[in-house]
Amino acid sequence: MKSKIDPTTYQRVCLGGTWYVILPEEEFNRLAPMSHITTEIDELNAINMSDQRLADRLLKRRLKANLTQKKLAEIAEIRVETLNRIEKGRTTPDFATIRKLVNATNDYLNP
Repeated sequence: MKSKIDPTTYQRVCLGGTWYVILPEEEFNRLAPMSHITTEIDELNAINMSDQRLADRLLKRRLKANLTQKKLAEIAEIRVETLNRIEKGRTTPDFATIRKLVNATNDYLNP
């Protein structure tokens, strides 16, 4: 038997020509159980991480690569002040910046 959602428990929103449905989290969890998702994230994924978790993972990668903030910023071609704010969770980097940082640390993690 197919589950039917009461139309009063959700809202429809159109963003950029695409319709989205907003519904209570309990209803979402009931319809799309997350049991298949592991708690450990192997790769950096800005979409699925909180800002602080992203900052922690980037810091951990830098330390594992044995790089200073100054050296990593130089390799990734970003300002050291920007890297410092990212690692402290004070700013959220865009995807291009994350990619630069990951690529720069890859060379030191996978020689």
